[in-house]
Amino acid sequence: MKKLLLSVAILTASAGVALADIGAGLIGNTVTLTGPDGAETKIYYPDASTLVMKIPTGAEIPGTWRVDGETICTTAGDQPENCTPPITEAPTPGASGTIDGDAGSVAWAVTAGKDF
Repeated sequence: MKKLLLSVAILTASAGVALADIGAGLIGNTVTLTGPDGAETKIYYPDASTLVMKIPTGAEIPGTWRVDGETICTTAGDQPENCTPPITEAPTPGASGTIDGDAGSVAWAVTAGKDF
């Protein structure tokens, strides 16, 4: 779970609108993370403070998120809060990319609405 939350933090940091709106593109949308092993985790952001994470087992884990200056901080399940490094552009539907980390590359994509 810690690696998953770290991936979410990195995703948000690398995804990249103005400082005041860095979380705006997430509201009402889903971020899909695909790990190097092909496992998918989906994070749905229904509003400006809560999230639901669907992990590869199919379990749905509630959580919270918040914007703190130039960072987005998330908490899911019993894991401690995890914040991104400073970011300048918000992830929005249609955005995608790859994150290279210690565990390999993680592909990410933002889709409109709840995607699970």
